[in-house]
Amino acid sequence: MLYLYCRVLPLRRDAEEKAQAIRAATASSFKSLLQEKGDIAVNSRWSRVKDTLRDDPRYKSVKHEDREALFNEYLSDLRAVEEESEREAKAKREEQDKLRERERELRKRKEREEQEMERVRIKVRRKEAIVSYQALLVETIKDPQVSWTDAKLKLDKDPQGRAANPELDSSETEKLFREHIRMLNERCAREFKALLAEVLTADAAAQETDDGKTALNSWSTAKRLLKSDPRYNKMPRKDRESLWRRYADDMLRKQKSEKMELDSKDDKKVDHRSRSSGDYGRLSSGLRGSHDRR
Repeated sequence: MLYLYCRVLPLRRDAEEKAQAIRAATASSFKSLLQEKGDIAVNSRWSRVKDTLRDDPRYKSVKHEDREALFNEYLSDLRAVEEESEREAKAKREEQDKLRERERELRKRKEREEQEMERVRIKVRRKEAIVSYQALLVETIKDPQVSWTDAKLKLDKDPQGRAANPELDSSETEKLFREHIRMLNERCAREFKALLAEVLTADAAAQETDDGKTALNSWSTAKRLLKSDPRYNKMPRKDRESLWRRYADDMLRKQKSEKMELDSKDDKKVDHRSRSSGDYGRLSSGLRGSHDRR
């Protein structure tokens, strides 16, 4: 009995393996049939598909009860393939999105850097243009009374073309011209005030003409003392007298204050001498009265 069992068992095992191989081959052929059909999708139904397969030998080779199960396995395989494809497609899209985002950030950064560099270049060019135009003004415009129209004619003749720099428009060049004129006027005013202080001293102011005029109460008298100095001619005509008048008023106020202070000191000295004389008189009278009583 044992011998018989030992002989039958391998045969049975071989038969089962052959049957499994046949079922596997049959199942594979059936799935190949489904794949070749081409129009079967994950949402297809067996009841609608099976009628289109009946004439194929691979359909008939599968047992009736196994056909739908194999069909459902095939749908599961399709679903798994689709899901894997979707995952791969999603991963690819995400990677592409990240790549595009990095490229976009790089472009933005590059644009920002280029814009910043351009701003710096513009700033440098403008600064150079301003410095160059200011140098042209210093070289060309020395009269603070010149008009912008006349000055522009001179500036436009600059052989270096500094007046036609594209970095500066006409309003900016005129503004720089006005600033230059303002500084010229301020310098002329400082120099004219220095001239007044040098020439119209207290001694000079004390000298009167035959009609009682001095350099502090008569502009015509002051002019005769000032006009030989180049600083007088540099000062615009319309501003000379007003600056002289302010200076003269300050000098007169100062002289008046000094005189009042001096008079006050003299009054105090006189008062002190008067009090001293009175005290001495009262003392003398007292001494005489005392002597008479004795």
